[in-house]
Amino acid sequence: MSTSQASSEASTQDITFVLVHGAFQTGATWDYVASELRGHGHSVHTPTLAGHGRGAALDLTHADGVASLVGYLRDHSLSHIVLVGHSIAGSFIAKAAEQIPERIKRVVFLSSIAVSNGNSLADEFPPETSAVFGIVDPAHGLLLPFDLIRERACNNMDLTDAEALYAAMTPVPVAFFTDKLDLTSFYEMIGSGKVKASYVNPVNDIALPPGEYGWEKWAERLGPLCRILHTPGAHYSMTTHPAELAETLIQAGRD
Repeated sequence: MSTSQASSEASTQDITFVLVHGAFQTGATWDYVASELRGHGHSVHTPTLAGHGRGAALDLTHADGVASLVGYLRDHSLSHIVLVGHSIAGSFIAKAAEQIPERIKRVVFLSSIAVSNGNSLADEFPPETSAVFGIVDPAHGLLLPFDLIRERACNNMDLTDAEALYAAMTPVPVAFFTDKLDLTSFYEMIGSGKVKASYVNPVNDIALPPGEYGWEKWAERLGPLCRILHTPGAHYSMTTHPAELAETLIQAGRD
């Protein structure tokens, strides 16, 4: 079967996608991708998690962020969903899957960290980056500096586009990065096949440096049956390559 035939077949499955944004952003970051997916006939939800957006509370725990996601899924009576997590949202979709596995068809990690059981997100960053979390004032939240975002996550954008993306970002609770996460149940469900997983890797993503902290490590944690796909773009591929990313997410979420 050709790639175009496979894409067409996957598009007819009418997938329900829930797209979860990464740190410092809101559900609006998915607008272009959501439009593409709806154009293929799929249902799409783009919630904004607690602790994100202008004026959001910054004294929240990681569990509070998870609760807001689980609450959204329940409030909207969603089931048989493909739950996509970008960047740090991999940790939120993993914990949500533990609580409501019966509602989830597949989890999809996009440029995302699969946190090791017992670790925090900060534990998974290179030492020179994770050191930042220990000096941030929790009352003011965390927003990584522009130079780091620009060179690591916006490496395929021109300066004007990178500045516009950063201008829309807001601080998030520090505890989202520093809370230790018990993911025992999640990895048991992945290992047993109760929850299926995919990993989508934008080919120019260097938000975390290749090698010890590269995407291969996270995909490996999701088990030998993790479906791995590559897509054009870098860390913010939903902004620079929305059509291509939408096609890839369809392949990631298909049966």
